[in-house]
Amino acid sequence: MQTDDAIADTTEAVLEPVSSWWLSGTPLEAEHQRLMRRRQIEIPWAQSGAAALAPEERQRLGETWTRRAAAEYLAVSTFSVLAIDLVAAAAPADVLSLCLRAGIDEVRHAELCLRMVEIYAGKRILPPPGMSSLPDDPKRPKLHQALANTMLVSCVSETYATTVLSATRDLTTDVCAQEVLTSIYSDEVMHARLGWSYLRYALDRGGDGAKAAAAAMVPIALRGVATVVERERPIGAVTDAVRGHGLMTPAEERQVFSACVREVLVPGFAALGIDCGTATDDYGAAWAEAA
Repeated sequence: MQTDDAIADTTEAVLEPVSSWWLSGTPLEAEHQRLMRRRQIEIPWAQSGAAALAPEERQRLGETWTRRAAAEYLAVSTFSVLAIDLVAAAAPADVLSLCLRAGIDEVRHAELCLRMVEIYAGKRILPPPGMSSLPDDPKRPKLHQALANTMLVSCVSETYATTVLSATRDLTTDVCAQEVLTSIYSDEVMHARLGWSYLRYALDRGGDGAKAAAAAMVPIALRGVATVVERERPIGAVTDAVRGHGLMTPAEERQVFSACVREVLVPGFAALGIDCGTATDDYGAAWAEAA
């Protein structure tokens, strides 16, 4: 992985958009490229070892990165909807700017995933259209609405993303896949920090009412992410070679989420005085080993 100095010295030529077929063909392309260059590191696309994989292994990885591209593309709208909640709740400027920047990060992530689909599956695709739908209760205070959805999107979803990406990077040996995962991971860390920072801010201003709203959201947020972890996966064995290209087994992902709940999320919420109920038991050993 590159050092900070090496990243700083990266030339603009290296940072061309990775999915040129997914651009408008208008003068907006130049500004888009500028946005995509923010903190981007060089991805050694030519060093991918995909060619050495068996066809069924490439297909498995291609389908996985297709799903990842769809999830990253959908996350653009997730942060857009969250930004609306934050504006309605009179969130501070730094919270708003980081939330909107997160949406731009997700565009970059989608581009990276689409390039990986091309490498493994040999085809250029577009992510499916879609729109995130976050919980919405017009009757509750705007602060509670913003706090609850920030917990779902950033505190839980993005914190888990950092843990599973970190664990996946540890088993990845393909240099191209490792750098793509590293690039996405570096953004997800900030997305998680956004959530925890705003949660603390909202609790300080909302008092017991905000704390109760946060406690009510804990099981909803955890179940939302657990549903994604539990979903069916593409058909195909996760061989050692596939693992080396950045793919865990479903059983391993359940273990990572269980550990994240017990060792990161519940202690974090508890430190802020938020009651997590039975979360530790709900996602303990029995759940982790149920795959």
